[in-house]
Amino acid sequence: MHGTVTLLGKFLSSNDEFGHLRLRVLAEFLVLHSQAVCLLEEVGNQLIAFIRRLSHPNTAFPMAYYGNDMRNVRFLSVVVLLLAAVPASSAQAVVEWELKEDSTSLGLTGVSPHVERTGNVDRLWYPGGLSGTAVADCSDAGSCTSVPVSGRLGSDFTAITLPDGTRRAYFVEITPGAPTKSVASAPCTSSACTAVGTSTVANPELTVSQNTKAWGVPDAVVTPDGRIRLYVVESPVEGNCTEKLASYISSDGITFTKEPGWRLENGIAVDPEILRAKNGDWLIVLADGPGCGDRVQRLYTSTSLDGLVWSAPQRLSGSGSDLRRLDPTGYEVSPNVYRVYYATATPGVLGDVTYTIKRGTIRIRDTSNGGDVGITSKPSGKNSTVKKASKKMTTCVKGKVVRRVSGAKCPKGFKKK
Repeated sequence: MHGTVTLLGKFLSSNDEFGHLRLRVLAEFLVLHSQAVCLLEEVGNQLIAFIRRLSHPNTAFPMAYYGNDMRNVRFLSVVVLLLAAVPASSAQAVVEWELKEDSTSLGLTGVSPHVERTGNVDRLWYPGGLSGTAVADCSDAGSCTSVPVSGRLGSDFTAITLPDGTRRAYFVEITPGAPTKSVASAPCTSSACTAVGTSTVANPELTVSQNTKAWGVPDAVVTPDGRIRLYVVESPVEGNCTEKLASYISSDGITFTKEPGWRLENGIAVDPEILRAKNGDWLIVLADGPGCGDRVQRLYTSTSLDGLVWSAPQRLSGSGSDLRRLDPTGYEVSPNVYRVYYATATPGVLGDVTYTIKRGTIRIRDTSNGGDVGITSKPSGKNSTVKKASKKMTTCVKGKVVRRVSGAKCPKGFKKK
């Protein structure tokens, strides 16, 4: 890093007419890099403001003024370089998430559920046997009531509301008599999305043989810039723990283009569900493949700045080896608290397996209390069962690990930041 700083110092010290352009390029780069270091981002933005004012084509400065301002900019550049010399990892927070499983029995079986909050109930799409995807409304108490469906809904069903307010469903479709299956989409005929119109294959690459395993399970999300991204599990090489997560992008939610590379690999790339998709702040929950590790599927979380490059998945505390847990779906009920539904099965059972749909809560773990994030009171609304996080939070540091805990006390071995 010392050599880099020396070279950049020489880069900045040149006094020719292109000095401000070099500074501008440097500052733009530093702002991009500084997403991991908030202070660096702030200083970089100030540097850009200086340079843009100096380099504006319609602005004429007296040479004395230009020289003084350039000295200010170079001083600020030194600050930026010193901050850049600090390893970014020291400023990256490692957030631990946990799963708290409800004891409630929903009475539903199957895999690949999809949930949306509808009024005072959770509407759940899930496999209904030979009739295709079924729909049920589940109360906060865990009582589920069947909802009529018109026509046949595809498997691995999910639905979103497009930027124009219309609803569209995404699913795996098997054409009767054809040897293939496809990831397709169709307009919902109503906001309830219990019936769909004519389907369209999302991309020619998303049609494979019916014999292809560990494939599909699409999840669609509206990106911060208003486009539609479709995440799909693919297995370009057959084997254990070889699943990869691909993504496809679209401006209309109908015709998709595959994005280069893989979003996640090495088996921990199955059953994706985007829980949060904000500018610079993405959160996904997913599972590992059935052939990974001890072959007991578990749930994981990962974060991203843009929905393309994801952090190494971290296994959820509470997703242990007592059950196979997969196919998560969920929604945010309060900041950093998500209600989730997922499929479970007894580990080690061979042959036909019955999957039971369970419900739980994913939230940031408070290790100072051995779990249970600082939850103190219920939010307003008589139908709400989710509690609010404590307003008093403390940042604790141990080496490169940063934790946010409720209350004023840090876990053993951690110090207040």
